[in-house]
Amino acid sequence: PRLKTSGSPTASDFSLFQKYYFSMKQFWFIGVTTGQSMIMRLFPIWAEVLGIQETRMHGVDLPPGVEGAKVRETILELRDNPDVLGALVTTHKLAVWEEASDLFAEVDEHAKRLQEISCISKDRNGQLVGHAKDPITSGKAMGFILEENHWQTHPQAEALVLGCGGAGTAIIEQLLSGEEGKTPEKITGLEHNEGRLEKLRNDFSHAENLILEASDSSGRTAEAIMEKLPPMSLIVNATGMGKDLPGSPIPDSSNFPDHAIVWELNYRGSLEFYRHALDQQKSRKMRVHDGWDYFLLGWSSVMEEVFHFELTESLMLQLKQTAKPLRNV
Repeated sequence: PRLKTSGSPTASDFSLFQKYYFSMKQFWFIGVTTGQSMIMRLFPIWAEVLGIQETRMHGVDLPPGVEGAKVRETILELRDNPDVLGALVTTHKLAVWEEASDLFAEVDEHAKRLQEISCISKDRNGQLVGHAKDPITSGKAMGFILEENHWQTHPQAEALVLGCGGAGTAIIEQLLSGEEGKTPEKITGLEHNEGRLEKLRNDFSHAENLILEASDSSGRTAEAIMEKLPPMSLIVNATGMGKDLPGSPIPDSSNFPDHAIVWELNYRGSLEFYRHALDQQKSRKMRVHDGWDYFLLGWSSVMEEVFHFELTESLMLQLKQTAKPLRNV
């Protein structure tokens, strides 16, 4: 809001502004480097479209591997503040489940199955409702990247998912969910966290075409698998490296396979993996995608829950169009 004064703002004007600003409803973004996210510039634009201008975005930065007590403290603060309508959770979605799932009055089936919470809304009584949005948004985003019958048209193609946190697990689940003949011949998931890897092996024990392996810090395991993939294979960077963490899950010397489809889930940051793929895109005839559509779908689906509106196809198109001018800013 602008200060309505006839001259220079006074201390009284600023006091009124502060009172108004901090009494506004809040929508939290719980992440690592929230101030750098495009959503901080995009949210006011979308708020105009959605008619929620009286809400402000509030970033909550928690480092990777933050102590569980701090995660729980954050969720308690969100729950007990009536001005906070809900939140989107990025890096800490697994930690929110592990440390604070008992604080939720309700969680959806995806959250229960994946044991993660990426979206927090409140019901009419102000109680917390937890959602896992990755299974929905990853499926929609993948629809922009792969043709509908990709795995039937290219039966030799495989999928390699680097990182099996919330987003990586959701993508694996989507790849496995197709009808017979409409899934990859082979899916490989690499994950450095042994506890998470063991859980995934239990959760997906029925999947005969899924191989889960431990990744190493050098990236050589990923490199060896990637370079042997058949043409038209899908390679996904779901590690968070290149955004919240520096570096890439593969060495700088790695060669992508010919005709690969590379999907970097990040849209901002140092993006080493993405830039590596772009360097080889022409010579290896690859298709390279970043995480822009995934970003837009993720935020809009969370806002649908928090602000209780229906995200229709026409509204999603309008939101994408209003976001486009910020794409390369």
